[in-house]
Amino acid sequence: MIKVNLLKDHSAPVEKQQTGVDAPKMPWYGYAYIAAILVAAVALGYLWNSSGNAIQKATAENQRLERELKVMEDLRRQFVELERKTQERQGRIDIIEKLLQSQSGPVKLMNAVIQSVPPNREIWLTSLEQTNTGVKVKGSTRVPEVLPDFMGNLEKSGIFASIDVEQIERRDEISNFSLICAGKK
Repeated sequence: MIKVNLLKDHSAPVEKQQTGVDAPKMPWYGYAYIAAILVAAVALGYLWNSSGNAIQKATAENQRLERELKVMEDLRRQFVELERKTQERQGRIDIIEKLLQSQSGPVKLMNAVIQSVPPNREIWLTSLEQTNTGVKVKGSTRVPEVLPDFMGNLEKSGIFASIDVEQIERRDEISNFSLICAGKK
């Protein structure tokens, strides 16, 4: 059996409990350390927060710049494509100009005769024969009144010195004609 004495034993030494008044005091530099630690913690928190904000701003700026870069690359591709097309067209124009400059007698002659035909008129050319002195043009028309226009256009072309009617023959409703175009010397 166990005995428990519930009465206070006055003979046993009593331990003295320490209260807040009797507690040992912290030296002044201890408070300074705690204050420094708190200031450092607040500063580190501020730096952490501000660096996070700076990272977010830098990320947003980077994304904006990447979008602008994509737009600029698209514009550059379009510009390169337009430059290529422009060069192709300029090459074609240069070739046409060289062909026009290198055209000799028969080609210039054909162009002049074709361009001299009055528009929307019923005139048909049946032959074009080059002679020693110029060109002989034969054709047909239903409306003989267009012949003076045709002759005037041939003269305006600048290739011929004079245009003379060699023959006009009327059969039924069609007039056959023959013109002699004297070349410039």
